[in-house]
Amino acid sequence: MNKGGKKVFYYAGAAIAILVVAAWLLQPAVVLVDVATVERGNFQLTIEEQGRTRPLNRFTVAAPVHGRLLRTRLNPGDRVLKGDVLAHLAPPPEDSRAIATIEAQLAAARARQRESESRLAEAQANARIARSEAQRRADLYERGLVSVEERDNFKQSAEVAVARLISAEASVAAAKADVRTANSRMIGAGDGEAPDAVIIRSPVSGCVLRVYEESERVVAAGSPLFELCDGHQLELVVDLLTEDAVRVRPGNPVIISGWGGDYALQGTVRYVEPGAFTKISALGVEEQRVNVIGDLIDPPAELGAEFRVEAAIVVWQADDVVTIPTSALFRRQGAWYAFVVEHGRAQLREVSVGKRGRDAAQVLDGVSAGDRVIEFPSDSVTSGQRVRVSS
Repeated sequence: MNKGGKKVFYYAGAAIAILVVAAWLLQPAVVLVDVATVERGNFQLTIEEQGRTRPLNRFTVAAPVHGRLLRTRLNPGDRVLKGDVLAHLAPPPEDSRAIATIEAQLAAARARQRESESRLAEAQANARIARSEAQRRADLYERGLVSVEERDNFKQSAEVAVARLISAEASVAAAKADVRTANSRMIGAGDGEAPDAVIIRSPVSGCVLRVYEESERVVAAGSPLFELCDGHQLELVVDLLTEDAVRVRPGNPVIISGWGGDYALQGTVRYVEPGAFTKISALGVEEQRVNVIGDLIDPPAELGAEFRVEAAIVVWQADDVVTIPTSALFRRQGAWYAFVVEHGRAQLREVSVGKRGRDAAQVLDGVSAGDRVIEFPSDSVTSGQRVRVSS
């Protein structure tokens, strides 16, 4: 090869090298991305909110008359039996109440007893009818004449009626205790001598939740003195936004976490209160909320009243569902899209979405189980873009 030919060869090689470098420099940069896998399996749609526990049957013991409350030895957490002495209420200094006032208080206590007894009779009748209807639906279901939903609805109604019957029986017991307390105030009244101290007794066997007055002082009639709970039965209270509460039904499962243990507790929704209330959020926004009441299934002994918990109410669930993380979805032109990683490149896919939860959504079409999708895609990710998965 002559000298001129060598120069041409060198120039051609240099040009090719320059073109290769330019092509390499001009190609799109590799974008580092995080990916998740589209999965198939059980899918639960939940509504998550903070809640608290409270006693299933709570009793507030109040002062039946005006008087001087003597110092009590009870503390929150103490166990008491029905009929145990909670406190003594002595006559107040220079007390000049008339016998007519005491008699009126006794009459009011007896009226409350009659009212609670009538409610008990009504609750007994309702429970009897509810049990009968539930049994009848069960028999019809065995013969294939009603659906399982109708059978379960009547079974749930019977359980609610029994719970109300138990509450009515407790109310009668409390009313009878109030009558005995008011009647004891009549001892010694009007005979010119100081009447005996009123003995305040526990209406139920249970636990002391709160002691309102620990020191000796003069209290007015009706002042709360103690808060008791009947046994260790707890229920769950979760206040939800009204737009979330309308999706909750009695019997929905509840998954309880954040109570202090290393495992989740189980519960079910008993009912949704019919009335909402206004609550100011942490951001100062007025919100309309409603309480959802649930039952705890086998709560641990360590869990007490007024404990804060995290509740996830399952409003929909299904098996064999393809799900995609919501972090991989984004809206574009009124539709849902996601980037799927194929052969080291991002490919834009339109995704048809069904039920959507906080962390995952149901996929109807667009991606398949096993596909790897980009989470939180940035503006630098486009269809066909070379990507590298972050470790």
